[in-house]
Amino acid sequence: MENEKKVEKKNSGLAIAGFVLAIIALLSSLIPIINNMSFLFAIVGLVLAIIPLFKKNVKKGLAIAAVIIAVISMVLVFASQKVYGDALDEVSNELNDSFSDADGTNTDDILENDLDVSIGNINITVDEYGLTDSYLTVTIKNKSNEKFSGSVSIEALDENGTRIDTDDVYIDSLDAGQTQEFKIFTYISSDEVEKMKTATFKAYSVSKY
Repeated sequence: MENEKKVEKKNSGLAIAGFVLAIIALLSSLIPIINNMSFLFAIVGLVLAIIPLFKKNVKKGLAIAAVIIAVISMVLVFASQKVYGDALDEVSNELNDSFSDADGTNTDDILENDLDVSIGNINITVDEYGLTDSYLTVTIKNKSNEKFSGSVSIEALDENGTRIDTDDVYIDSLDAGQTQEFKIFTYISSDEVEKMKTATFKAYSVSKY
């Protein structure tokens, strides 16, 4: 009889310990980073609570409650970590998109979804003193639903596709649907004048800030 009481006391202690650990795991299961330990507490609590279930002459109510709470805690840990992981992935993707927008990597997407870039003809005049006056008109339309700030890099190519020169259009808070005209290539070196007269112009990089 005395041995049975000792067994009952020992196993009741396991059930209590398992219940306490399960409760701790449950209370911390939704806390980021900390819930990694919560999962460990839940496993240990589950193991401690299961042992008394296989013993005779032991009250099993507390042990069963500990098992249930431990399992719920583990499920919550998995669920919360997935939610937090998805949120971090989303933030990471947004940051990557922002960097790609800023460094010109997303040029094709920006031209397709945000901007319409129309390039006019180069205007070059050389006065009697050999001074060159020039400009290329670039018309930018914001076709997105938000204000746009950024830059558009235009390159001049010769008939062989070799780059002659480049210039940039800088856009500051262009409203949705708004169109703005810019003039670039206002300076051309004398040795490039003839090439620029027959050059082909295109947008090769667009950055969004």
